[in-house]
Amino acid sequence: MSELSNQTQSKVELLPKKLSELHPDISNALVVALVLNKTEPNIFPAKNDTQYRGVMNFTICDSQQHIINCKVWDRQEKILHYYENVKLGDIVDVICPKITLYQEKNDVKQASYQPIATLPITLILTESEGFLEKHSYHDINRYSKMRQLWRLPHKPLHGVLNLADINTSNNNIKTQSYFFDFLVIVGSLKPLREFKTPRDNKLKRCLEIVVFDKSSPGGMLLTIWQQDWIERALEFWKPLNTILHLIDFKVSYSDFYKSCTLSLASRSLIYENPYGQETQALTQFVSTISKTDFETFNQIKVETLPKPEDVCTIMTVRQIYDRIQGSLLDDKQQFTAVLYAMITKFNLDLPNFVINKRCKACRRFMPKEKTACDSEKCLLGFSFDYSGDNYETFFNINLRLSDHTGTLIEAALSDTIASQLLGLNTSEFLQLKDDQLDKLKWSFLMDYFEVKVVIRKPSIFRKKLMILVLGMRTVELDELSKIITVY
Repeated sequence: MSELSNQTQSKVELLPKKLSELHPDISNALVVALVLNKTEPNIFPAKNDTQYRGVMNFTICDSQQHIINCKVWDRQEKILHYYENVKLGDIVDVICPKITLYQEKNDVKQASYQPIATLPITLILTESEGFLEKHSYHDINRYSKMRQLWRLPHKPLHGVLNLADINTSNNNIKTQSYFFDFLVIVGSLKPLREFKTPRDNKLKRCLEIVVFDKSSPGGMLLTIWQQDWIERALEFWKPLNTILHLIDFKVSYSDFYKSCTLSLASRSLIYENPYGQETQALTQFVSTISKTDFETFNQIKVETLPKPEDVCTIMTVRQIYDRIQGSLLDDKQQFTAVLYAMITKFNLDLPNFVINKRCKACRRFMPKEKTACDSEKCLLGFSFDYSGDNYETFFNINLRLSDHTGTLIEAALSDTIASQLLGLNTSEFLQLKDDQLDKLKWSFLMDYFEVKVVIRKPSIFRKKLMILVLGMRTVELDELSKIITVY
């Protein structure tokens, strides 16, 4: 492409221009700008030709005030070259583009296929007119301030909507999608999901991110399908550290999650860690919250859980379920309870159902049949001068607790708490013979216990209800008769 640039400059004297100075009469403009966004290419067969052609869009800026779109139509090879070589955050030269005027639609709810520009112009590059190339790294210091535009949104931070306002508008959002601006912090990045499209069997990747703000600390799910943004998020976005200014993000209702969700659309833009008082206020808010709210089940540490001696509210099974989804429902995501119940299911004689694996590096769950994590980063970390297993085993035992009001089916003993109760670690447990496992199981079954539990309601962080046993002790019938309540 540099050769093409030299040929162009030898024929035409290029005229350096800012975006705000462009108009359709200029045919030899040279624009240096930062790439804020790009779309995935659309490839299609050319009319009256055996070749394939393509189209894609870049959104660029050269100041905090102005962004515009640059649409590229060209041969398939050229379009794919642009897509693979020009990354988000690159500084590029747009050389001799065609400059056209357009009238932006006033209704921001109207579906749009590109970010809304601040100037009424579009740059068009075709096979015969104009091209784009990365700016020379020799001159990059001159444009160091331009890189800071990632942190200087063209829209004010005080104009964002609170996530809580979205949650209160569920009825309207259930029927159609809307586009709004938000200022949020990254709470957690879920494991990357991969799908194959049924029509062409192509591999698609999806990244789900939990984001939150001061109005909605419980979080909201943000979905990204665009490959460039997925790569950038995985490399640069840090939970409870990265703040995002989301512009024109699609808000819709998810029947699966039973809540509103955000998604990066073709008209959306993202600014990272923007400068401003609003960002500082959100950073201050983050410093006051507990990081354990954003940890997954298998990452929970004993020291972060409530202490058993502090749990004193007696509840029945029916009261616990009513507090989760019934007549006693409240806004709290977590509560504790003391339950007096009999253990009616405890599959200690089935080791495959009570012991799980997790990666020693990232601490994510691993399938039982695997001996190494699928993450390339973890595999690389274990590849140098490392001996031993890449994984560790831990208890994750489901048990059912029954009282006179019903059966609690989601309770679980996990990790250290299970080891303390059983008096065994996972290695010792796996050495037990069948008759020993059976004896251990029946030492708990059909006896009454005082069980202290912490209950975490379903949320955007986890689809399932989580009930974790904090402590247990056997209870004799005479003691039970004095404590048991009727509900």
